[in-house]
Amino acid sequence: MTTTVELATAPSNDTPGACIFLHHDKRSYIFGQMAEGTQRAFGSRKIHMGGTEHIFLSGSIGWDQMGGLIGFLLSVGGAIDAAKEHTMTENIKRKERGQKLLRPAAHGGIGVHGGDNLSHILAACRPVIFRQPIHVRPLEFRDDPRGIDPTKTAPDWVDDALRVWKIPVKRARSNSPPKRRHGEMLNGNANLQDQTSKRRSTISDPDVAGMVVERIMFSGSLNNRSVLLPRKVRDLKPTDTSVIVEGETLRAYKGPFARDGAELSNPEDTAWVFPEPGDTAGDGKNEDVLAINHFPLPRTAYGNTSMSYIVKCHERRGKFNAVAAKEFGVKPQDFRLLTAGQSVEGKDGKVVTPSMVLGERQPGKGIIIADIATPDFIESFMDRPEWNSPEIMDHICVMYWILGSEMASNTQIKMFIEKHSHIKHIFCSQDTCPNMITHPGSAEIQTKLRRIDPERFPLPKFDNTVPYPAPPAGSPIELGRVGKKFQLMPRLAFDDQAMAPFPDLLGAAKSVDDRLITLAAKAKAEATNAEFLARVEEAEKDIPNRDAEIIPLGTGSSVPSKHRNVSATLIRVPGIGNYLLDCGEGTLGQIRRVFDAEETADVLRSLRCIVISHVHADHHMGTASLIKAWYEQSVRDGTNATLAVSCIGRYRSMLEELSQVEDLGFHRLRFPSCPFPNGKDRDLTGVEDLGKENFGLASIKRIPVPHCWRSYGTQLELTSGLRIAYSGDCRPSSAFAQACRGAHLLVHECTFGDDKQDHAKAKKHSTMAEALGIAREMKARRTLLTHFSQRYSKADSLRRELVEGEEQSVLLAFDMMRVKLGDFQKAACYIPAVQKLMGNLAD
Repeated sequence: MTTTVELATAPSNDTPGACIFLHHDKRSYIFGQMAEGTQRAFGSRKIHMGGTEHIFLSGSIGWDQMGGLIGFLLSVGGAIDAAKEHTMTENIKRKERGQKLLRPAAHGGIGVHGGDNLSHILAACRPVIFRQPIHVRPLEFRDDPRGIDPTKTAPDWVDDALRVWKIPVKRARSNSPPKRRHGEMLNGNANLQDQTSKRRSTISDPDVAGMVVERIMFSGSLNNRSVLLPRKVRDLKPTDTSVIVEGETLRAYKGPFARDGAELSNPEDTAWVFPEPGDTAGDGKNEDVLAINHFPLPRTAYGNTSMSYIVKCHERRGKFNAVAAKEFGVKPQDFRLLTAGQSVEGKDGKVVTPSMVLGERQPGKGIIIADIATPDFIESFMDRPEWNSPEIMDHICVMYWILGSEMASNTQIKMFIEKHSHIKHIFCSQDTCPNMITHPGSAEIQTKLRRIDPERFPLPKFDNTVPYPAPPAGSPIELGRVGKKFQLMPRLAFDDQAMAPFPDLLGAAKSVDDRLITLAAKAKAEATNAEFLARVEEAEKDIPNRDAEIIPLGTGSSVPSKHRNVSATLIRVPGIGNYLLDCGEGTLGQIRRVFDAEETADVLRSLRCIVISHVHADHHMGTASLIKAWYEQSVRDGTNATLAVSCIGRYRSMLEELSQVEDLGFHRLRFPSCPFPNGKDRDLTGVEDLGKENFGLASIKRIPVPHCWRSYGTQLELTSGLRIAYSGDCRPSSAFAQACRGAHLLVHECTFGDDKQDHAKAKKHSTMAEALGIAREMKARRTLLTHFSQRYSKADSLRRELVEGEEQSVLLAFDMMRVKLGDFQKAACYIPAVQKLMGNLAD
């Protein structure tokens, strides 16, 4: 059995955190940070996610550390569900042929370990994540055994492969949010200000949140309802998972129980019981049930704990000496007994013990994951008793340092390394890891497209250098590189060549066929022809904001892939502001790949509104990161800027609960589509009044569309008169087309090609023909098709003939493409060359 360790992600624009992938036999573990972009990075590097059994989150729990966790869990759950369907389909065929049936593969679920507020953040996502076919157990660590008794050396968690010591490190000073300026108090909504200012002084009990995660969100069944069932307190059993309603929140009920003979003070009170996994109770329309989304989680406070870990394998038996065993007269069928630790009988009745045929036992080697984001964790980290325990520190081979900005130069860290110089120390931080391209396949396609149309396809921003000086020869310090892998057991073995190479973008650019370059030159001549430009000018003179730029940041559906990220479209309107249509996981990273640091800051400070079309995860899991980045930019700029978020009330509630764990800038957010705090069913449709803070908008119009629960098409009408219609995900909607009739820009989903009509109907999406039909009915001046199924890695797969006139007004979106509203006809000149290029690419 071999145990390997790999640096799966390192800090970059695409993956802000570092995570370590440990593989043992047929199971896997993840340690470190599950930042946004983790699942896409695993996919690009072909790291198998399905075998993951435990995730140990390091650092202080917040969206920065675990923004990619939900997407990762959903992908694993999707793989489990797909495997079950495949087994069922295959067994139907086998049964007809009289063959032996396949046994369904069992998955024990995933344990997620972490510090304060782990359960709260997971449960805060309950309005958008529910009934998943995978079991998830949040294991929130609140104890510190060695903090009480430093002599204790027993691990905190053990399975048959690993031993783990959890190292909680306390912040040296309070993590309370800074007091807000008087100007914010005057300009902000008073109710929201009061809610965010009145913070609890203690972190909430994780029990209720943990119940929500295990019994509702990740119960292992697609059939559970998101409801609790009523039961009198006198009828509760100790085995029931139940809560009591107290005011506007919930409290876990832990007893007393009448069945134990206890006297109850309120036996007739109603408790609410979580259904067992797979239980469909509560399906009856008239049953008295409690919807879990109708109650907020118990309030919590900012955490002050950062988690680090010591991880060690178990010791292993020595190598079996078959030659010696035969000399002792041991029968071959008894070899396994000796390796299992049993004595057997040899020749002449002599007892042969395991020690006589097994080599010296191998001690369990280990690694350390040390997560120190800021200097105020240093003292507590260095004072931990584990570093002075020979038993715990024995046979540690590698130490991963997940560090915040400038922490790699910290004097105390350097002193620690000098004291433990026999260990290899790997620095993982923005200062020590190159901001290299994480998805080479996507970047190489982008580079080739740039050879065809440089005006609309920029090179992704990257930097293969690091500011931290290279360690001298013989130094125990190594700078982290993605893909660096080594064997931990049975013998320690480093492979210095095992790392992800820097993509050869120059080679990709040079590989473009000369015939395509000729086609591109022809397109450029057509697009710059004076007569052509004059016709364009005449045809478009009534379109406002022709300099508005549309940048698709994610054009894929369902899950991110190596070629396409999930849904997000940025629209920059000079002089007015920036508008974001959905915000899938990794959107902030995509912005930082498209723009340099200075322009990224401008994109953030000019952001006016985010539209969340519906609650499917591929459309919004990047929102928290983006809002936090926007807020931090406004703080740096010294402004009191506000940001509109058009969403349903439950999504607003999710953002508010997340903001209890870290300051996302929730008090600066405005919710025109659900303006009432804690409004359960008061989401607005139709044209909405934006008030004095108009965000550059004359109106937001929302139109219900057929997809999932509370899906909306949206029209943004700017104060300049520009009208932008966005479908989100939906079947073709005549109501949407009529409500947005005459829109200057339509951004419409195009999940399937025309040959997948049945798929489109089953999953409530649109084919290309259907999307174009809506564009015609809407009489949209310009149409951008996006949200393609990930089966279409090449846009050429979606090619179809357009009716007369459409070829100049319809474009297919590519990740990180930049096209101005007034340049659609120019961009259309390049379509033959672009399609030829994509058709030549291998999937």
